[in-house]
Amino acid sequence: MPNKIAEVIESSTRAFLAEVYREAETPAFGQWVQVRLKGGVVLYGLVSHVEIASYDPHRRAIAFGKTEEELQKEMPQVMELLRTTFRAQVIAYRDARDTVRQTLPPHPAGIHDFVYPCAPDDLHRLGQPYDFLRTLVRNPDPSVPVDDLVVAVLSHVYDAHGGRHGGEDELVVAARALSRLLNDDHERLQSILRRVG
Repeated sequence: MPNKIAEVIESSTRAFLAEVYREAETPAFGQWVQVRLKGGVVLYGLVSHVEIASYDPHRRAIAFGKTEEELQKEMPQVMELLRTTFRAQVIAYRDARDTVRQTLPPHPAGIHDFVYPCAPDDLHRLGQPYDFLRTLVRNPDPSVPVDDLVVAVLSHVYDAHGGRHGGEDELVVAARALSRLLNDDHERLQSILRRVG
């Protein structure tokens, strides 16, 4: 069981915002994360935005001309004023009967629910038939370039299935599903696939 990395601070059935714990590793753009709800339901989301900012929205961080290590040593209070948050699009969930459904869940994550990274086994269950790509392409996070998020997601799928040692077959299946969603826009599909890896 992976360690929790963040805590939900805003939530809807479509997305959640989470604050990363100071000691945890921030998830990457396009990485899968999960939130476990009461009753055995698990929400799966894709990290679509990561931000480091001041706790106080009215006070911006300022430049000190020092490295992070120098700031930690000489002015540790400065680092305490910053926080890392990420937004994740919820595009699948596992119900209480252990069935993965690639659609929006009936209920959002709760405020203060914990967020965990997804293990490779979870990514295998979130693959074919790649219905989640429809949600991602047709109803994207409006503040994120959808093609860049698809590239990141497919890169994680490719890696989870072994990269050059097995991931290529899975990537072909995902590319076929994506091609249909892009109305056979081969130039756009090629642009996405060239950047995967």
